[in-house]
Amino acid sequence: MSNDTEKIAERLEFFFSDANLRMDRFLRRIVMDEEKEGFVDIDTLLKFNTIKSISTDSSAVADAVEKVVHPKLKLNEERTAIARVEPFTEDMLKDNVKVSLRIGNIPNEDGNYVHNREEIEKLFSEFGKVVLVRLSTNYDKKEGRKIAVGKGFVEFGDAESMEKAVAELCVSSENGDAKPLKVLKLGDNELTVKTMQQWLDKKASEKGSKMETKAEAKRAREEEESKEREEVEAIEFKLEWKKGCVISLEGLPESCDREMLLDSVKKNVGEGIEARADYSRGDKDGKIRFSEPNDKIAEFAAQLNDGSVTIGGVKVEKATVLTGDEEEDYYKNFIAFKTKQMREKAQEKLDRKKRRFR
Repeated sequence: MSNDTEKIAERLEFFFSDANLRMDRFLRRIVMDEEKEGFVDIDTLLKFNTIKSISTDSSAVADAVEKVVHPKLKLNEERTAIARVEPFTEDMLKDNVKVSLRIGNIPNEDGNYVHNREEIEKLFSEFGKVVLVRLSTNYDKKEGRKIAVGKGFVEFGDAESMEKAVAELCVSSENGDAKPLKVLKLGDNELTVKTMQQWLDKKASEKGSKMETKAEAKRAREEEESKEREEVEAIEFKLEWKKGCVISLEGLPESCDREMLLDSVKKNVGEGIEARADYSRGDKDGKIRFSEPNDKIAEFAAQLNDGSVTIGGVKVEKATVLTGDEEEDYYKNFIAFKTKQMREKAQEKLDRKKRRFR
């Protein structure tokens, strides 16, 4: 076998491997295309830099197929396309978990890895064939490039190699005192090693803890909000009202306002009499509510009715001292209005407080 054929076979073994197809979306789409029956055109493979740097001859690539040991490959009748003998299927996408290690503390400097994939592959090859080394990076928007994070994955070609590595390099628990039988070094750095499954389990546990913390915070927030709602809803305007204290007015002049009504009370009922005007400017009707019963209230209503007392120089159409159901309905509505007003103010205060702490 020529040196070029050997090199091409090595690249074909990598490109069609389970490990690469899990990562290489472009090639995986072709290999899993049922219409193509898993065949990849050799012309497509010749566009890959690591193959065309060895040879641009399609027959050389075809000749290398029979030299690939794993996975087994085959040619179409025209010798123009290559496929796996064992098809790559959907359920193989996660098979790497059982044959992969998560490694950490990989030396890096100025955002770059000090050692390349080949060096790491060689370091772990004492346990068996390494089919893939992945070095993790994070994209730094500020620097506009990928930054090494000192972590990665090593994938073995078979379970036996993985078992050997795990037996010597991994510990079975997260116990900080537990030590592996062997520690691998890259430069001066001792690598941390765990199985990919251990890493995934820890991530799932941490995610579960975070979700539980968020859920607890949400429950506490909901409980607090529920308590606040109950406190707001518990607010009630209290008024011990007395009978015969409300005059209902109809047909008030357009120029009327609250001050005008209260001035009339002072002049005709008395300066020291406490009263409130339930009235909005522009309304035709309104109410004057006194705090305490007074004989002059009925007299004042009669004077408004006969026109001997006017509002803004205009006689009102009707003035009545409320009694019975009308009086009870007035106070019921008034208390409900004041209660609603007090609750809205309390809610606004809570909303302002929440906004401050966001």
